[in-house]
Amino acid sequence: MATDKQGAAYLRENMRGLQFWNPTTIPPEERGKELVRMDLNECPYPPSPKTIAAMQAHADQLNRYPDGTCPELGARLSELNDIPTAQICWGAGSTQLLKSIMEIVIGPGQNLVSPALLWHRFHGAYNALAADVTIVPNKDDTSIDIDGLVGAVGNNTRLVIAVTPNNPTGLTLTEAELRQLCDETPENVLLYVDEAYHEFSVHAGGLDALQIVKERKGPWVVSRTFSKAYGLAGLRLGYAYCSSEEIANAVRLITSTFNVSAFAEVGALAALEDTEYRDFILESNATERRRIIDGLGKLGCKPIQSATNFVSADAGCSGQDVVKEMRKRGVRIGTWHDVGFENYIRISMGRPEDTDACLTALEQVLPMVRGA
Repeated sequence: MATDKQGAAYLRENMRGLQFWNPTTIPPEERGKELVRMDLNECPYPPSPKTIAAMQAHADQLNRYPDGTCPELGARLSELNDIPTAQICWGAGSTQLLKSIMEIVIGPGQNLVSPALLWHRFHGAYNALAADVTIVPNKDDTSIDIDGLVGAVGNNTRLVIAVTPNNPTGLTLTEAELRQLCDETPENVLLYVDEAYHEFSVHAGGLDALQIVKERKGPWVVSRTFSKAYGLAGLRLGYAYCSSEEIANAVRLITSTFNVSAFAEVGALAALEDTEYRDFILESNATERRRIIDGLGKLGCKPIQSATNFVSADAGCSGQDVVKEMRKRGVRIGTWHDVGFENYIRISMGRPEDTDACLTALEQVLPMVRGA
């Protein structure tokens, strides 16, 4: 079949010639080796023993399809946040939920407004759906420009996106900023706020975005996940609170009936109830976050005061080169994917021994890369 220079002609134009990148890949040279994983914003601790026990107890029921509406978990989340269960929907992480929201809101030629700096998978979702996207640059301190977001809304805009705390910056919106976003986003535009790092933000003294967003007059969605503070990244369970049952039903129709695994509800429900273990994760994370921020500062970097389970910093040299040299020493950290921020690195929080290994390796690597 004929193809053009950009790829196969039978593919949609925006899907031609793309390269797939998988951040979880372990290359052959690293397989079987002991690695310090501080690159994927994962929880360094396993799920709580109660969570593991609950999933093990459910294993003999895997011959049955799961109830993708998660009725027990939905009822508990409804009770915690005073949102009707009919307005709570589920997805395999917040990225799937974002993609589903885009599919039910954005039509051909319609617009969405987004900050420039946010998790790059969001930008991948924009590309996959060929959305008309207005990108709003972040402020000089890397925080989200609320004036810029609401100012970019036009007659054809159907969706405004914000993330708090944000990835890769780790910064949260202030209450005043979030209220402005809710008030000034027109009532015929859906406001989508991702709160994947919600628990870390509240623990650090930040706001509970849902409690503010749900006062908004116009339509809204707030997404969260069990991947981070509950140590369940491998379970793949995100959820969204919606301003109406109509929005939630549209998301349910656009996703697979069985997109939530049989283990998901029992595991997440047990994790949600084990508040003592969650608090252990949050306290441990806060301790190691402070150690990383202080350590980066002593090494001549400029760390951002994150409220999450990762810290980003201007390393003063090529972030890619730092990452490469760190991996030679068995420590995996991340970098940014944004033009103008090539010197930035991102470090996920680990156990105390991971922090030790990371800072020791950085002490060797940074002078070498800067000198080169």
